[in-house]
Amino acid sequence: MDVTPLIIKTFGYIIEALLVVSIILDIGYAIYDIYLMRSEGLEALSYSLVENAFFALVLLELYLGAHDFVVRSPSGLRHVVEAGLSYIIREIIVDISTGIKDIYSLSALAIVIVSLAVTLYFLSSSEKWHDTPKS
Repeated sequence: MDVTPLIIKTFGYIIEALLVVSIILDIGYAIYDIYLMRSEGLEALSYSLVENAFFALVLLELYLGAHDFVVRSPSGLRHVVEAGLSYIIREIIVDISTGIKDIYSLSALAIVIVSLAVTLYFLSSSEKWHDTPKS
């Protein structure tokens, strides 16, 4: 009897549970951060809200990828790539909002975005190709 699928599903469910806890903690931290930033001004509050929202989005994309992995859905890799894109875009927004420190690091992040976008394009194209009915 092969126990590998059972082990993979168990670890997948553990990862899903950890990601759900992380999402809940991030929402709690966002509420706490709103409370702290209310006296700092509208600009600091808006930067904090955007940063926390993007992080929650990254966690949600990772959760979807883990869930698709557990149920053996072929779109799991697409969710992981989308989570990577969300995270990198979040980092660029944070870097720009706090002041550009290094143009080379932003250029490197832009290269990563282009490579992830091309990967996402090819994943979407292959999904469409597999979904078309064969005659």
